Amino acid sequence: MAARHEGAALPGFPGDLPETLEQAYAVQQRSMQVWPDDVMGWKVGGVPAAYLDRFSQSRLVGPIFSRKIVHAPCDQETDMPVLPGFAAVEGEFVFCLGETEADDRLHIGIEVASSPLPAINDIGPVAVICDFGNNNGLVVGPEIPDWRNLNPEPFTVKTHIDGELIGTKEITDFPGDALVALRFLREHCAQYNIPLPAGTYCSSGAITGVHESQAGSRSVADFGPFGRLLLSFSAAKPAA
Repeated sequence: MAARHEGAALPGFPGDLPETLEQAYAVQQRSMQVWPDDVMGWKVGGVPAAYLDRFSQSRLVGPIFSRKIVHAPCDQETDMPVLPGFAAVEGEFVFCLGETEADDRLHIGIEVASSPLPAINDIGPVAVICDFGNNNGLVVGPEIPDWRNLNPEPFTVKTHIDGELIGTKEITDFPGDALVALRFLREHCAQYNIPLPAGTYCSSGAITGVHESQAGSRSVADFGPFGRLLLSFSAAKPAA
């Protein structure tokens, strides 16, 4: 928490590493209680294949705080702060939950993954869970109208960083993977007695991958027929 407040990096995981996902989520919940902001969303990420023999879950979640959520139109650059340890761009489909599941809305978006720990993903999913899911913000782009009834032709999502094509993925089952992630979030929150009120965001997982970046970089997340989001990273400043 201190490193995030100060916009600083850490040489390694502070203290003993939790042994189980349950212990890691206990750290996350304790941290949420003392962090000076309200949770307004959740990111859903994947547990790397190398850890699936040890942990029974293939996904993990982390909170997204209200002051770290910004709304952006297509083709207009948005600046987001990142921590000096780790930073990455993740183009994702983002749900905005309604009063009922039938009222859920869907947007294009970018998760800003960032942590004081340079090797957070190498340390593993328990470290990611402890550190707010390795999240430091969410860019919510335009809504995809009538998304439940769409049956688009296969399209390609692309990520560029500083003009270089970094990742692509062809979407053939829109929005299948995103709905699986949302179901996981709902089950997780039910297990831990976490409310999901209307207006809560769910960032449903990196589409083209977790693409490492840094302060000063510029990125483009191209969602094909649904538009493009432009993002720049700046260095996080100490909290007031």
